[in-house]
Amino acid sequence: MHFDRRYLIHGFLPAFFSACCFAVMAVCIKTASSELPAVQLVFLRSIIGLIIILPIVLPRGINFIKTPILKLHMFRGFISICAMTCFFYAITHIGLSESTLLNASSPLFIGLLAMPVLKEKITMRSAIALIIGFIGVCFILKPGTSLFTFAALIGLCSGLFIACAKILVRYMANTEPVMRTVFYFSIFSTIYSSILMIWFWQTPTMFDVSIMALAALCATGGQTLLTYSFTHNEAVTVAPYTYVTVMMATIFGWVGWNELPDIGSSIGAILIIGSCLSLTIQGKLPNPWKQKSPS
Repeated sequence: MHFDRRYLIHGFLPAFFSACCFAVMAVCIKTASSELPAVQLVFLRSIIGLIIILPIVLPRGINFIKTPILKLHMFRGFISICAMTCFFYAITHIGLSESTLLNASSPLFIGLLAMPVLKEKITMRSAIALIIGFIGVCFILKPGTSLFTFAALIGLCSGLFIACAKILVRYMANTEPVMRTVFYFSIFSTIYSSILMIWFWQTPTMFDVSIMALAALCATGGQTLLTYSFTHNEAVTVAPYTYVTVMMATIFGWVGWNELPDIGSSIGAILIIGSCLSLTIQGKLPNPWKQKSPS
């Protein structure tokens, strides 16, 4: 039996443990959200993440920090902070399973962006997968019913912003090592979110700080592992592990908050995951998403 040791080390393991980290982060955010607003959770996650990443990056010297694409890092930071804010808001107001699933719907938006942004043609099979995926989104959002919530729509927006961020990260991977990308994300997400603290700051308790420290540690670790796995592998071999986060979040939501998806949300989850995997397998992701050998 053929055993791909390279993929195990540079693909499967970082992608899997990244998904686990993000699931634990979501639980931490859900826990802290009862005391603090979503925007402050974003700030705490960002600044603690920056504190974690600085001792790793600074010893590498100024040459490592220098980048030829600072503006792209600034834009990526803005897109990512929008995604994080939407995701944290959704976690605060709807179930863990629904919020993580809507956040993981990014392949649907990458498929949509392929035409206007990436100038790629959409095949009939891809178009059908997109339609099925967004039908699944409707099952979760439940528009036109009393179950429809603004928070669920915000959760869907997090998937859109994540799609844009993933495209940017993969383009930037041509010149930027993983830790530099994570470093600049931490810098700009802290700067952007600190501006909102003028209006939204609340003094956190030690418990809140401890929970957010764990959330930031998991988020930074998860982001680093995910960036690494996407940088060194084609998306088709990595993207499916995104849905490990959804499965784990569903279990945590059930055990911790007695949250279980209703039948409509369960159907929607099947349609979204199936269509996203179909799009990934078909390769309807940005052209630069080519395998890069680990350095």
